Amino acid sequence: MNHYEIESCVMKAKNGNQEDLLKILQQYKPFIFKTARNFNIRNYDINDLEQIGYMAIINALSKYRAGSCTFSSYVYESIKNAFRYTARQNSKHENSLSLNSVQDPYGRAEEYINCIDSQVSIEETVLSCEESKAMKKAVAKLPPQDMEFVSMVYYEGLSLKNYAKKKGLTYYEARKKKNFVLGKLENHFKQ
Repeated sequence: MNHYEIESCVMKAKNGNQEDLLKILQQYKPFIFKTARNFNIRNYDINDLEQIGYMAIINALSKYRAGSCTFSSYVYESIKNAFRYTARQNSKHENSLSLNSVQDPYGRAEEYINCIDSQVSIEETVLSCEESKAMKKAVAKLPPQDMEFVSMVYYEGLSLKNYAKKKGLTYYEARKKKNFVLGKLENHFKQ
């Protein structure tokens, strides 16, 4: 497009004509690609930079005043300034590390969180949590004296010998109570 066609499209696009907006975006697409390749901004790939360029064109359309200069010169500076602004903003966060974007040695984007080795299995943690909830429900259904036994021996960590002394039972009676309570819990989980 020549200068007059561009200016005509700009005025129509400012008035809301979508077709002329698309023509303008197409007109400056090569400049965006060329300029985006000259910028290397951490955590931004070429597609991100292209989007920044397109947004700069749309912003330039809304702010452009006809007659002040040619739209082409205005939009070229707007695109460059948008890339520079993005680079400056990114440099403010120089020491921060994103868990979302890191490049592997082959240049492919990779989630950083996927690169972290962990000794903890998420599946095992979830299963353990679910088992714990089920166990608490089962204990809550026990009679008060059995619930007290479980609380003292398993939650508070009182030894069976000390439990027997505290309740005035023999060690044999305390073991018998333990087996009885554990049998009830086992039956609950079998159901």
